[in-house]
Formats: sequence, structure tokens, C-alpha cells
Amino acid sequence: MTNRKTIFYAEDNQDFRRMLMRWLDSRFSEYDVETFVDGSSLEKRLVGNLENVALVIADSDMPIVGADVVKGVGGRIIEKYARKEEFRRVPFVLLYGGHEAIGKKALEDGAFAYLDKLDPIEKIMMTLNYALNPDSKDWLPSSLGEILTSSA
Repeated sequence: MTNRKTIFYAEDNQDFRRMLMRWLDSRFSEYDVETFVDGSSLEKRLVGNLENVALVIADSDMPIVGADVVKGVGGRIIEKYARKEEFRRVPFVLLYGGHEAIGKKALEDGAFAYLDKLDPIEKIMMTLNYALNPDSKDWLPSSLGEILTSSA
């Protein structure tokens, strides 16, 4: 059994999942990444051992058991789990491909952040790094980090 922290990543689109996994593996090699192809498998895992969970990334629209793709599954998972006591230290991030209102609703429901799947990969990686390391300035673009460091 490993003591490494784990990132949970749920995404039904195989191509997008593979692409983001490559980025996660290269940028966050100190973490294990556990992937899920639907909302049901993520939910089953969220009720298991959560001791080493560092981050949950959920696609907005995913299949659930007995159904095709269901709109808003990731948001419903965030709404159900993000504010629970056992998740108080685990940031949830919603990935979506649609109207920004989806992301804003996720924030209201307890998400740390929301990201459009069309956002540049650097924005996605910076946001995830910030979710994992909120007290660090390493996630900032270098010019912004220098401004904040010099003003502190």
C-alpha cells in the first residue's frame, strides 16, 4: 500500500482522458492518479478509503449505471460530496464543455474551481497545481509570482 497522495479523475471521453492523464503524469508525478470512466465508478470510490485523496476532478457530463451520458453528473457529485466533513481538505474541480453557468453552479455547490475543456492546457495545469498547493506561489505564472513576491 502506498502513502502517496492520489488524484481522482473522472472523464468518459477516452481521448480527452488520455490527453489529460499524460499532462497529470508529467506535471504531478509525485501523485498517483486514479481514473474513472463514469460518474458511478467515481461515486463508489468516494465512499471508500479517502485517506490519501488530494484532488477530485470530475467531468460535467458522464454516463451513470444504466444510462447513457447524463448532463450534470459531475456537478451533482460535487454538490453531494464537496461540502461533506470528510472532504473538507479535498478540492473538487469541475471540467465542462458548455455554458459557464455550469461552472458557476459547481462553485456554489462547493467546487474549488471549474475549467472549460477548451481552456489552454497551461491554465488547466496552473489551476490544478493551485488546488493541490494553495499556499504556494509556484502555481503562478512567473511574472505574476514576481509581482506578488516583491509586494509581500
